[in-house]
Amino acid sequence: MKRLLEACLLAVTLPSLASPAVAQAAADVPMQRGVAVDLPVTRSAVAIPEADKENALVVAVTRNGEVFLGTERTSVAVLPEKIKSAVSNRSTKVLYIKADARAPYSTVVSILDSLDGVGLRKFALLTAQRGSERAGTLVPPKGLEMQIMSTQ
Repeated sequence: MKRLLEACLLAVTLPSLASPAVAQAAADVPMQRGVAVDLPVTRSAVAIPEADKENALVVAVTRNGEVFLGTERTSVAVLPEKIKSAVSNRSTKVLYIKADARAPYSTVVSILDSLDGVGLRKFALLTAQRGSERAGTLVPPKGLEMQIMSTQ
């Protein structure tokens, strides 16, 4: 009962503890909607705030291997055509991949293999870094950025 009371008290007081700068930053940036996954933890990732923008092109892979482009469920077979269509009218041609740490490795590799020839300039594998930020602060997504090299 005491733990439940502490959790409720914390939930009520945390929003009032957020600094005005953090609240303003959150209000200024439309956040990406998408599929929640438990990202793999890394130590050398860099901040990639563009991945959380509302118009970012994000592919998610869930722990059971389901693939989503944004919030739309899709398959690896049709993903290249959907990405090609999505990047055709964008000036920024970057794909952000967020795969659950327990997702089948073969699904992620299939997605990476399918990126050749879809018109992307680079992609980023999004990751998590535990314990690197203070609780209650907004942090940009982190990941490993990579260039697309054509094999043709």
